[in-house]
Amino acid sequence: MADRELLTPDNVESDGTLLLLAAPRSAFTSWPPTAADFNAVTTKDITYSLTVDGWSHTKTTEDVDDARLTLREVLSDFGRTTHALSLTYFYGTDEDVVDPLFVEGELIVIAARYAVPYEQETAEGDLFDIAVVKAGPKVRNMPTANGKWTKTQALKPRTKVLEDHALAA
Repeated sequence: MADRELLTPDNVESDGTLLLLAAPRSAFTSWPPTAADFNAVTTKDITYSLTVDGWSHTKTTEDVDDARLTLREVLSDFGRTTHALSLTYFYGTDEDVVDPLFVEGELIVIAARYAVPYEQETAEGDLFDIAVVKAGPKVRNMPTANGKWTKTQALKPRTKVLEDHALAA
């Protein structure tokens, strides 16, 4: 057997490499959104309005059993996928970005670009996860000693979530 070369792939720091953008669904005239849509004045950068744990996008997939007559093992497959999204953000100043934008019951487009320097302009070919979400009720979080006022808000997808979607110009 030949000697195996030790491979340690490079990686990207998470600090400074996330961009979260949001805008009312009504601001988009075509779908899916383009780089121009995300560079428009109606789109807000919400990245640094969030707490350290303030962005959550998870997904779960149902199991589908495929039991066969007299087969001693139950086969299975993947079923429907459910996306769960939420924000925890700071509020209480005249400069608030998230609190006035995420009105309960309104449709919002939220887009996340991962592993790209935050300062890099949004451009054609950028990969984004994009979701049209309905904003849920705002929950005021209880204060902590030496803390800041925050709210948490659940978001419910209202269309298929686009993952690793390459933006057109």
